[in-house]
Amino acid sequence: MALHILLHISIFLLMCTAKAIDSEAEALLRWRSTLIGAKSVSSWSMANSTCSWSGVTCDAAGHVTRLKLPYAGLSGTLDAFYSEAFRNLISINLGNNNLVGNIPANISLLHTLTFLNLRSNNLVGAIPYQLSHLTSIVGLNLGNNHLTIPEYAKFTPMPNLKFLFLYHNDLNGTFPQYILNCTYSLPEIVPRLRYLDLSANGFSGSIPRSLSRLQKLEVLYLEGNNLTGGIPEELGKITVLE
Repeated sequence: MALHILLHISIFLLMCTAKAIDSEAEALLRWRSTLIGAKSVSSWSMANSTCSWSGVTCDAAGHVTRLKLPYAGLSGTLDAFYSEAFRNLISINLGNNNLVGNIPANISLLHTLTFLNLRSNNLVGAIPYQLSHLTSIVGLNLGNNHLTIPEYAKFTPMPNLKFLFLYHNDLNGTFPQYILNCTYSLPEIVPRLRYLDLSANGFSGSIPRSLSRLQKLEVLYLEGNNLTGGIPEELGKITVLE
């Protein structure tokens, strides 16, 4: 009797896993259908295992964990990308393509995500503050787009963020306000930040002394802005800063 029950449970679990994997495949195909001239993802088909698709990596159970398609000639938007089926997705690399439009706020619902690379596309609009809800995120690269300032006051702590690239966008305004408009203090919102690149934007004003509170910061790029004044002595207190 126990063996019979165990067999039924095993079959049920296998069916659930298969259904989840099919949902992931369907979600990727739905997004692909919105892209233009996506030859690099021509292998994406329900006739093939999702794990064999170009740019797709799966775990041992067959769930999609990574999407790696840089320099893939993708043209289109991210509007149809998100799906609640992506419950195991930890890394997205869509850098150096021709993605346009806004970054959808619902990407923040990918709670398992640790790396997001959307650099060197043609994305526009304000950086969605909802990205700060990605509490597992370690690396966030939105550099070389046309993104504008987010609603800083709505940002929440990103406890695991170590690498933040926002270079060559349309971020502007008095630089201290970038820090002071956040509800949380700088060390609280990004306590583990090691690499910060805000170069080639339109920030003005002086470099805020509060940056010295990022005691884990190793690399800081601010060139190509409209900053005035000298470098605060307080930055010398960051012993690991290169």
